[in-house]
Amino acid sequence: MTVLPEPFGTEPLTDARVVVKDENATLKEYPHVYGAGTEPLAADEMRITALGTGYPSRRGQGAAGFMVELGNDEVFIFDAGAGTNMAFNHMAVPYNKANKFFISHYHIDHIADLIVYYDYGQPNGRLEPMHIYGPAGETRELGMEALVENIYRLAAWHDAVKYARLDTRAFDMRAHQFVPEEPQVIYDDKGAKVTAFPVPHGIYGAVGYRLEWNGLSMVFAGDCEPSSLTVESSQDVDVLIHETFNPPETYVDKLHWTEIQSKLVAWTMHTAPEAAALVFEATKPGLAVSFHAMVAPGTPQPLFDRMRTGYEGPWVMAQDFTVINVTPEQIVTRMVAFEPGPLPVPPSPEYIESKGGVHPSPDKVRATMPDWLAETIISVPMIEAFKEELKQKGLL
Repeated sequence: MTVLPEPFGTEPLTDARVVVKDENATLKEYPHVYGAGTEPLAADEMRITALGTGYPSRRGQGAAGFMVELGNDEVFIFDAGAGTNMAFNHMAVPYNKANKFFISHYHIDHIADLIVYYDYGQPNGRLEPMHIYGPAGETRELGMEALVENIYRLAAWHDAVKYARLDTRAFDMRAHQFVPEEPQVIYDDKGAKVTAFPVPHGIYGAVGYRLEWNGLSMVFAGDCEPSSLTVESSQDVDVLIHETFNPPETYVDKLHWTEIQSKLVAWTMHTAPEAAALVFEATKPGLAVSFHAMVAPGTPQPLFDRMRTGYEGPWVMAQDFTVINVTPEQIVTRMVAFEPGPLPVPPSPEYIESKGGVHPSPDKVRATMPDWLAETIISVPMIEAFKEELKQKGLL
């Protein structure tokens, strides 16, 4: 019997660190851990990073979110739960790359950091729209267009302060809403294609996504019960990421939930390990990935053991900062090593130049403070001189 390693966070929770796809190929050798920002991708390589994998979110495990980097320099983010923005920052990826989001459904633990990405991209070099893809719901207020409108409402005070101090392009969010009734291509650009497919998760309006690029593929099934729709949409996929909740007794033991509450959460609307095993066995992906489970002392092994009652293929239980490299020859699973307190990575000079530079927008209407409040500001000569310079330029 495989015994998963402890403590967590240092080694991937898997018994299949390397999956060989081409037995005749010369395999690339990877370092034991991935140093964030240190390995440029090959032209035929995909890198998948777990930014958040848990519930409930904790300091050591954020809510749901995965980042996919492609060898053509494109970045895709699937779900944006609480804590995923902080994890993104640890990955040494410039914030201008956080511009394509694919939201599986609208539970808070999958969308909470959208507004944080919106905020952090503004001063850190995102000079293009923040595109957010997501399904329509049964009514308008349950869909992506309404969500983006409401993020703008929530950010109204925030934006009013920053208008005319930052580039107008940094405030541009665009909703891409689609009707989730059948598999459909919702993104097709630069050789990458994303197909959305409906999944059962409580009410109408939840989806999974399949990303295909350069002969490589991954499926992010989001939150769902086990479904034939997921199986159909995941055939011949390199990596299938599927939610897998802990067994009910884990929630009784760790969270002190009642037995019925634990079974309601783990067995209805979500996927038990025994059920996830059926999905993985029906699809036989290059690598099966489980997420959305608590990773804490004593929790991974029972999930792993139950998974192995129905599925014997290559499998990993994702924890935050699990990283998976996919090439035509192999699939390699590691953990990420990163600076404990990294600063945001600035965009490249080439990116800034391609966008025509960074320009504050004095023509953007902004709110001001009343004179009586402004008069309370303690004067500092060098700052007052700078403010006067801004006024002369029409920037204050």
